[in-house]
Amino acid sequence: MVHAITTLEELRSETEHEKNKNKLIVIDFFATWCGPCVRIAPKIEEWSTGDFKDNVVFLKCDVDQAEAVSQEYNIEAMPTFVFIKNGKEVHRLVGANVDQLKADIDSRSK
Repeated sequence: MVHAITTLEELRSETEHEKNKNKLIVIDFFATWCGPCVRIAPKIEEWSTGDFKDNVVFLKCDVDQAEAVSQEYNIEAMPTFVFIKNGKEVHRLVGANVDQLKADIDSRSK
């Protein structure tokens, strides 16, 4: 299941929580009015309960509802996927390329 983040405090709680140590955290920065964001969302939900459920934490952040979080990560386009591991950003992908996103998650979640 993908957890929605609306504040920096929620984000820090997820990224710093002991249960997520050594896991890849993927934050999906999206907007409800963004067509590519809407189209890729079901794939992310599927991965969160399937292929990657044990070693990846999926978070989503509506840029219009959580402006402070979006500003913290300098989000300029949607969707943007920010990859965090052990509290540090390790990768970023802009755009809704499902195959590239899956490959990036796969290579960084091991």
